[in-house]
Amino acid sequence: MTATPMTAPTAPVMQAESLTRHYGVSQGFLKPNVTVKALVDVSFTLTAGQTLAVVGESGCGKSTLARQLTLIEPPTAGRLQVGDEWVTPGDRAQYKRLRSQVQMVFQNPYASLNPRQKIGHQIGEPLLLNTTLSAAERKDKVLESLKRVGLRPEHYDRYAHMFSGGQRQRIAIARAMVLQPKILVADEPTSALDVSIQAQVLNLFMDLQEQLQTAYVFVSHNLAVVEHIANDVMVMYLGRVVEAGPKATIFANALHPYTLALLSATPSIDPAQRQKKIKIHGELPSPLNPPSGCAFHKRCPKADARCERELPLLRPLEGRQVACHHV
Repeated sequence: MTATPMTAPTAPVMQAESLTRHYGVSQGFLKPNVTVKALVDVSFTLTAGQTLAVVGESGCGKSTLARQLTLIEPPTAGRLQVGDEWVTPGDRAQYKRLRSQVQMVFQNPYASLNPRQKIGHQIGEPLLLNTTLSAAERKDKVLESLKRVGLRPEHYDRYAHMFSGGQRQRIAIARAMVLQPKILVADEPTSALDVSIQAQVLNLFMDLQEQLQTAYVFVSHNLAVVEHIANDVMVMYLGRVVEAGPKATIFANALHPYTLALLSATPSIDPAQRQKKIKIHGELPSPLNPPSGCAFHKRCPKADARCERELPLLRPLEGRQVACHHV
């Protein structure tokens, strides 16, 4: 599911095959536990210098996927490849080795930073844990990383509360990139920032990708941001992928009703690009009691009896994958 490269194909830096994550949830005293299927059968391939955007409503499984990719949680089923290694669940030595190749930038930059430590120490901590560099060499790397994200050397000895929101996110990016990982997972990295600062941070992401050829998995609600930064798009609904393919293909001609509704809700200042709003009635179903058949059928304007009883599977169609009985 990668965009067609301009040069010879390269080996993937990350590959997911049918990643699935279930959670057991207690319903209370004398009630049986239930299983929440937070992530079901998610597959993709990511190559160096490419960006995969994962979009969907809150509760669709985006953050759960991010935790699988960063090795925070093991999958219930499926498997994940990082570089040329398939991840072995429970192999702590392998986890430690691979985590230096997969870093994460979180949604809230202030919450992800330690208010009691100077930012120079926080950015250098990954180097302390994963390399044998001396203290002086680590400091040089940290200063280089600060410069790369647009911060000055004197910021090394300051605390997180002394910075603006945009600067804090630059610090978080510098910390994630100091090891020069192969993959960066960004979970809503601009949603907590002012609109004017969002553009600066997005341009920083793109500049770093061009310099270092880092692959991004970019989790976002904002389709305008996705259109700006992504190569491929994966649309999720209630833990499943409903449409996935190259960004240009999906934005030019989305097929799944849910993708069409998301795109129609994207605001535009250009009257020529404004679309008729597609209203989705109702709310995202509870993952504790998902509907039968297609999970989207209770909100879909095209739903019929087949949608209520039969789960649509992803299939290739017009240059992308889509899971819908009506396309």
